Amino acid sequence: HEFDKGSTELLRLQNGGCKQTAGANDPNSCKGATVGTPVPFEGAKFKWLSANVVSASNGKTLLPAYGVKEFAGVKVAFIGMTLQATPGIVTPTGVAGLEFREEAATVNALIPELRAAGIESIVVLVHQGGFQTGSLSDINACEGNLAGSEIASIVSRLDDAVDLVISGHTHAAYNCKLPNVTGRKIAVTSTPAFGRVLTAVDLSIDPGTRDVTAASATNVLSANVPSVLVDP
Repeated sequence: HEFDKGSTELLRLQNGGCKQTAGANDPNSCKGATVGTPVPFEGAKFKWLSANVVSASNGKTLLPAYGVKEFAGVKVAFIGMTLQATPGIVTPTGVAGLEFREEAATVNALIPELRAAGIESIVVLVHQGGFQTGSLSDINACEGNLAGSEIASIVSRLDDAVDLVISGHTHAAYNCKLPNVTGRKIAVTSTPAFGRVLTAVDLSIDPGTRDVTAASATNVLSANVPSVLVDP
């Protein structure tokens, strides 16, 4: 729904500036002076990623396709993926001039570029998901293996270079190991909405090969995390 008000407004929220009214950058639209934040608005403090949202006019991504973080000298890539079905959810004017490409094919096309940069540890952050079958009471279960879900379909087509998938969209909790295109099972996680559950992920990385050798995840109720304070 970041696209509800169009790509120009989305980029303003990322990069900063006052809201455009009547086609102009209107300083009166910035309310920072009222609430004690900078004027003009400084933009989000974290970078948004989207590898599969592309301008139809030039073929370039609207936002960076991926981000890279370094751990003990080893680079890990995080590929961001917007819901392919976004145009069917938001106002048509909000996505005018944009293409929302299929998630798995987009990820797979980036693998050679990442490997050329010496990156072998790859995480996919995707706004797509599924549901467990059964009682759904265990936030660390994977009842039914998300059979027939969109996320299971995406994972089943991912290149074997992908080591972990963090998913969403359905507001459902699960902690799965799902088969990729080779049949190798990789970690696929999701939590409910509103920050009620946090996912703790541990990756083991071989510094020689720069690849993930093991991935484990645990979904934890936020109320059970000592460092998380309840906001009434």
